[in-house]
Amino acid sequence: MRNRLLGPTCLLGAWLATGCESPPAPTDSDFSPAAVPEPLSASNCNQLVTKSVTASGDDGNVPANTQDDDLGTRWSAQGTGVWLQMDLGTAQTLTGTTIAWHRGNERQNHFVVSTSTDGSTFTQAYAGDSALNTAAQTVAFSSRSARYVRVTVNGNTVNDWNSIAEARACAASAPPSTSDSGAALPRLPYLQSVKQNSAIVAFRTASACTPTVRYGEGVSLTSSVSAGVSGTRHAVKLEGLSAGRTYGYVVEACGSKTGLRSFQTSTTSAATKAHFTAMGDFGTGGSAQSKVMAVMNTPQWRSELLLALGDNAYPNGTDAEFQAHLFTPMAGLLREVPMFATPGNHEYVTNQAQPYLDNMYLPANNPAGTERYYSFDWGPVHFLSLDSNCAVGLASSDRCTLAAQKAWAESDLAANTRPWVVAFFHHPSWSSGEHGSQLTMRRQFGPLFEKYGVDLVLTGHDHNYERSKPMYGDTLASSTQRGIPYLVVGSGGATLRPFPSSQPAWTALRDNQAYGFLDVTVDGGTLTARLITSSNTVRDTLTLTKTLKKSDPRVQASALEADAPGDTPPGPTDDRAEPVQRGPVPPADTPESVADPEEPLPQ
Repeated sequence: MRNRLLGPTCLLGAWLATGCESPPAPTDSDFSPAAVPEPLSASNCNQLVTKSVTASGDDGNVPANTQDDDLGTRWSAQGTGVWLQMDLGTAQTLTGTTIAWHRGNERQNHFVVSTSTDGSTFTQAYAGDSALNTAAQTVAFSSRSARYVRVTVNGNTVNDWNSIAEARACAASAPPSTSDSGAALPRLPYLQSVKQNSAIVAFRTASACTPTVRYGEGVSLTSSVSAGVSGTRHAVKLEGLSAGRTYGYVVEACGSKTGLRSFQTSTTSAATKAHFTAMGDFGTGGSAQSKVMAVMNTPQWRSELLLALGDNAYPNGTDAEFQAHLFTPMAGLLREVPMFATPGNHEYVTNQAQPYLDNMYLPANNPAGTERYYSFDWGPVHFLSLDSNCAVGLASSDRCTLAAQKAWAESDLAANTRPWVVAFFHHPSWSSGEHGSQLTMRRQFGPLFEKYGVDLVLTGHDHNYERSKPMYGDTLASSTQRGIPYLVVGSGGATLRPFPSSQPAWTALRDNQAYGFLDVTVDGGTLTARLITSSNTVRDTLTLTKTLKKSDPRVQASALEADAPGDTPPGPTDDRAEPVQRGPVPPADTPESVADPEEPLPQ
């Protein structure tokens, strides 16, 4: 019975000679175009226009079909090594090719992509197999200049027929938008603990979700990382970065997407240049702070990092005040310039600066693993951040002790290999302002600064600007002593205060009329610090010079430092029960709102 059924069937086909064992696989010419055309959609491809397209041959399905934005038409030809070639008209910068394969869901095509500038000499850019789907598939290759793109097909996993529905050459993808979209995040991204190999992007969302940060060098956001924890507070660590390079990033969270912003990673010990800014007593949310920020945020003064010298959120350092008086008015800057902070006495008003610690994600490289005091390197500069509140008695012993901080500071300075050293904290060792000099800080840490070659000390607390002459011990440095200039930069936004007495002999310059910030550049053996006022004038300039020693081979060998194993900031990254601030937080824009709480007298 089976043979009687097969006989007539064999007579109907031209494949009788096969012995009627099985019909051949259908060829591409057996398939009609799809009834409904679909426009080409290609991800990760900035599609270029093809001026003309040719092929080594075809079966009637011509090469032009690959440029008609219709997935229902195709170019097809049989045989190993047939090719389709796109001519872009002129040489352009190419980064890939996108191809939609006819019947791509049934078979994998073996293909090679080559490029050429003259149409005769081709260089292989990519070789591989297609994915098993009919969507446009983008393959990337190293950036190159070319006019011609050739796709050579070497058959597929079913037969030797080669069919392409659509093909395009790809230029570098259009950069992501710089505009935010979706609902505004209640706290926009701010950069923390930026190092050579990593950076932290912190932000807050209105509802609990698990955000993603896309990032990459320049505007090519090729990497992504998830927050990992669902919540409203987020601190996402970007890893695998390279030193001294510019990276772009975008945050996608709870239906919101932030516009592209960029930052620079810290440079290695072999670098000879650095640029940073510093200011204290600024967190008011008021008009003076706004004017200072407007100047600091201009391209002329935009630096690689910002040192915040304390009293970062008036009047009490609450979570709501951090939001209203720091992160909101400074959002534009902090999205691109990492802030390394030190706590002020106003931060200590609320639970000994716990909200400060919860809002910051700073290095935690002291033995206690806290962010109250820490150090970090940036190119040729070693930075030492101390908690002067701890030293003057505002911290309980379970939070911080003077002895532990001093012991750590000495070991840290002794281990430093960078040619320049900058120390910063809140209470000034030398000041003729309202509070005067904090003698505990001077006498406990001054000898360490002198012993280990600290070059510059930056503080706040007094609401003015004052620069000392080079100091040593309790007096001016002699001609044989290496003195240290101490700067009070407490003019960042809080109401300026009068000096209670005439200018002392040890003061080089002081000013209580201009709000402003300090701009510091390091270039080889020269450090230049300038006081920039809110009217964009240079009020004071300090220049330090030194003869740099030849680099220690051990320093060069370890120029690219890995992150310290325990250096993960301990701040919260998820929901946290806190008192809710009712209503708007008013600016601390009056003398009364920035008045200092009682604290121990200088000793």
